[in-house]
Amino acid sequence: TPMRFRRPMRWPVRAGLTTLGLALAVAVMVAATFTDDALDEILDVAFSQSNRQDMMLLFAEDRPVSVLEEVRRLPRVLVVEGQLYLAAELRHGPRTKQVAIEARPPESDLSRVIDGTGRVVAPPPGTILLADRLAAQLNAQPGDVIEVEFLTNRRETFQLPVAGLVTQYFGLGAYMDFDTVNTLFRQAPRVSTASLLIDEEHEDALHARLKEMPGLAGTIMLTESRRAFENTIAENVVIMTTIYATIAILITVGVAYNGARVQLSERARELASLRIPGFSRGEVSAILMGETLVLALAAQPLGWVPGWAIAWSMTEGFTSDLYAIPLVLKPATFAQASLVVLVACIVAVLVVRRRLDNLDLVAVMKTRE
Repeated sequence: TPMRFRRPMRWPVRAGLTTLGLALAVAVMVAATFTDDALDEILDVAFSQSNRQDMMLLFAEDRPVSVLEEVRRLPRVLVVEGQLYLAAELRHGPRTKQVAIEARPPESDLSRVIDGTGRVVAPPPGTILLADRLAAQLNAQPGDVIEVEFLTNRRETFQLPVAGLVTQYFGLGAYMDFDTVNTLFRQAPRVSTASLLIDEEHEDALHARLKEMPGLAGTIMLTESRRAFENTIAENVVIMTTIYATIAILITVGVAYNGARVQLSERARELASLRIPGFSRGEVSAILMGETLVLALAAQPLGWVPGWAIAWSMTEGFTSDLYAIPLVLKPATFAQASLVVLVACIVAVLVVRRRLDNLDLVAVMKTRE
């Protein structure tokens, strides 16, 4: 064991550069593997927690809530809930943003609002909830009062306090209490869309009836949207992960192989001389391999921190008004990155070991130091 630490201590710069190269490979692998957990988080929040409906009906214009009873009587419809969408311009200081404000009854269960801790929240009466990315663009915090101008025929403007921030990975959402919106506009309750939970085994009959329904602009199948999203993202993730993993493996193999090869060139006579007292090939190889593997183990925690930084920069770079990627780094992410780098390092060192095993002991011993 002391022999494995001797050369790194005698040549700290060389050992440090080797460790730095292996740490860089670990960082690249962390950035390559975190996307799986991030996309799982998006799917869970966007489809399993927030939007749990099977289908959405889009009405050509706002309809009275009585239309929900009409929809409920359609075949194979199990649950119906309505939502109201209103175009509005939000202002906070010098910053403005045009969004669609969604109002839904507080008892809604199919389409829900989720905060950063995963809790279901509902906007209190007379307030507004903002998606965290929208709040950042407006520089608004909970408790701030923002100006809301509804871009309807009346174009009325109201001052509303921000009740809280919610997590949203698609779009920039703003939410208000359903009754508050209808009270502000002095109108009977109306809805723009309807969320449905249906019996999917017999949805053909439902689609046939929907084609005959007046005032219906279109339908969205959430199950198909999720499936299409998963397929598209899965393909992109596989490509990106393969590229990053290839880069990390090439870095690891290059650094580990070159380091071990230099050690073998410098210490061939010393290592060969150990065979004379009776050291086996495996014991001699363990000395050569041990030095590289010690540096590889030291590089693991050093690579986790820059890996986190690279992953964070990727999430910031991908964030836009359309979508955001969360930073989700689990212990398994770091473990997987380290495992790939260590395996690649072992393979590279084993290649050098074959050269050590094939050394001509007589020729090496005749070589001058």
